[in-house]
Amino acid sequence: MSLRSRIVLAVAAVFATISLLTGWLMLNRAETSLRTAFDRAVQTRANWLLSLVSVDPVVVSLPAETEQMRVVYEAYGHKRELFRSPGFPDTLTSARRSYAPMYRVMTVQATREQIPDGRVSLTLAVPAQSLAQDIGQLRWLFGVGWLGSLLLACLGGYIVAGWLLTPIQNIVRQADQISNATSIDPIALPRSQDEIYQLTDSLNLMLARIRESAELQRNFFGAAAHELRTPLAVMKTGLEVTLNSGKAGEAIRPFLTGQLDEVSRLARLLDEFLTLSRPDTDTPTLRNDEIDIPHLVETCVAQLVTLTTDYGVYIKITGKTMGPSIRTDAIKLEHVLLNLMENAIKYAAPGSTIRVQTHYDTDWIIQVQNRTVRETGPTLDLLQPYFQADPLREGHGLGLWISHRLTRLIGGRLRLDWQTFTFISELALPVS
Repeated sequence: MSLRSRIVLAVAAVFATISLLTGWLMLNRAETSLRTAFDRAVQTRANWLLSLVSVDPVVVSLPAETEQMRVVYEAYGHKRELFRSPGFPDTLTSARRSYAPMYRVMTVQATREQIPDGRVSLTLAVPAQSLAQDIGQLRWLFGVGWLGSLLLACLGGYIVAGWLLTPIQNIVRQADQISNATSIDPIALPRSQDEIYQLTDSLNLMLARIRESAELQRNFFGAAAHELRTPLAVMKTGLEVTLNSGKAGEAIRPFLTGQLDEVSRLARLLDEFLTLSRPDTDTPTLRNDEIDIPHLVETCVAQLVTLTTDYGVYIKITGKTMGPSIRTDAIKLEHVLLNLMENAIKYAAPGSTIRVQTHYDTDWIIQVQNRTVRETGPTLDLLQPYFQADPLREGHGLGLWISHRLTRLIGGRLRLDWQTFTFISELALPVS
């Protein structure tokens, strides 16, 4: 539920509670006023009928057809009923209980000036249908008015909430336009010096810190890569010269070959860091090489034979070997494939076989599948930098993140799946 909706519901709930309580009190007072006015009219009618009563001789004015009346004369401790309408109850209490709520019952007594020798009381019951109709109409009007005012309050609250949240929506729109951490523009400050202004100012300070941190990280990657390229190039050249000179004995040749593979891997990692250290706003420089996918996969597998031996696993290529060649950056694609295969080798269950499957449909699909010790894991987190599924294993949690970034640069798609002790890295490469 949005913040705007919650504000409207809160306003509507408060308004409904207060208006209902206030309206109920006012409705009770209005109903009481109607009943009091009706009772006064009945009392006036009863006094008028009583004024026409005479004891000697007995003269009683008859009530209307819809009215019920009882006249009692009391003198010297004795009561005598002068008149009773058919069906009228014996006592006043019974009359009020029998006639309610169809009748309003009123009892009046004559004064001594009117009848000096005794006391005459007249009880009049008048139909209350008109009073009930008036009260019913009043309640209906109150209900309709309350519902109408509640709807108007909701509409007004929705409009006012939208107006109040406009600055926050502007902040959200400007924040959505931020595409990367190195090109963060400050959010425009609102004109009003209120809490929204303070929030925007705090967000701008936070975004500035994020931009500075991202720039420092990129500068570190670039500087470190540049500083390490020269010594690694010297080491790689020295190892290649030693191996090609024929002076290295057979006993140390495997060791030197392994060292050359590690130096090549570090050089490749530095090239990846240099690529990722460039700002996202810069258009990456991509080579346009024609690549035979099956041949490239075989080349990458051949480079990792020594690594598979070190980890005690096997690697096997399966799938179709026929399909069109693609044009993309061969170096970056080779880096991605080597990273995916290295990740599979390092995290595969000991003694298992890693399967690299290639097939062509509308795109080239390359799957790297390996058995794992764990049943499943968080695949989305694996695409984040410095995340390791197993912190006890060697590595820094950068391989899959780098592969994901490089895949996006060359226009491909990388999908990860980890279920039932099987981890699959699927790389899709468009032909065109």
